[in-house]
Amino acid sequence: MIKGFIDRLFGERGQQEVIGWELDKEIKIEDLCFVVFDTETTGLDLNKDEAISIGAVKLENFKIDLSKSFYALLKPTKEYDDSIKVHGITPNELREARDRKHVCMEFLEYARGCIFAGYFVHIDTSMIKKLVKEECRATLKAYSLELIDMLEHKDKVPTLEELVKEFKLPISTQHNALEDAYMTALVLLRLLKWGNYRKLKDLPIKKL
Repeated sequence: MIKGFIDRLFGERGQQEVIGWELDKEIKIEDLCFVVFDTETTGLDLNKDEAISIGAVKLENFKIDLSKSFYALLKPTKEYDDSIKVHGITPNELREARDRKHVCMEFLEYARGCIFAGYFVHIDTSMIKKLVKEECRATLKAYSLELIDMLEHKDKVPTLEELVKEFKLPISTQHNALEDAYMTALVLLRLLKWGNYRKLKDLPIKKL
């Protein structure tokens, strides 16, 4: 399945420059697929830092199916001094990390046709776009949804954990990319049900 999709995207020689999918703005919210995801990175500088793990869950038909979750550790391209302070992933865990290109291909297959969603999602989408550019030799063109844009105006933007507590949702104590993605998906589900959203065109989506 992955190979077929990637072959169609890149062709035999991997020369296609753009990966993306369009969505009908009239699609009902319940018929949409959201890939709610989070990344752990070596830092926030796109010039030198990179994603070291990706965690994601899918939200479809107002349901989160944990059997369809995605999680992968990616091999770093070089040594990063003290980066464990940023991403929290230990050297022992990184020994289980996988080839970056293969993870890139798998994640593109996983996210195909869906809207990327997250909390402070621009950081994560920037890292994914960099991964796709460097490892899959392409530019990612898709839609993203920033959950912060769905919140009522606040003088101070809450952290994800503060928002989860405010909504009285279960809080994970693990804080890896997959657990954060799951908590974010719970928040998105609550916002979709509380908000006046009927179709895709009602959401504050943006093009990557």
